[in-house]
Amino acid sequence: MTITKPPRKTDEANVKLDAFIEGAPDGLSAKKKGVIKGKKQQITLTISPDILNQLDQKAEELGLSRAALINIGIRHVLNEGAMIGGKKD
Repeated sequence: MTITKPPRKTDEANVKLDAFIEGAPDGLSAKKKGVIKGKKQQITLTISPDILNQLDQKAEELGLSRAALINIGIRHVLNEGAMIGGKKD
C-alpha cells in the first residue's frame, strides 16, 4: 500500500486574486497572434497593390514564392539594416 497525498485544495482567495490580476490590461501574458504552421507562425500583412505587383514580378523572375521573397527581404533588413528616406537605419 502506497501513501498518496491528498489533492491540493485551491485557496479561493488566491483564485480571486489571480483572476483580478489577469483582468488588468497589463496582467495578461502575451499571446502570440496568428496561426502556427509547423515551425513558422502565420501573420497578416497589408501591402499596397503596386508594391504587391512588383513583389510578385520579382518573385517570378527569381523563381521564388511570394512568401519566400518576403522572408528573404525581412532577413536582409534584420541583418543589414534598412534605408529609410535615404538614410541607413
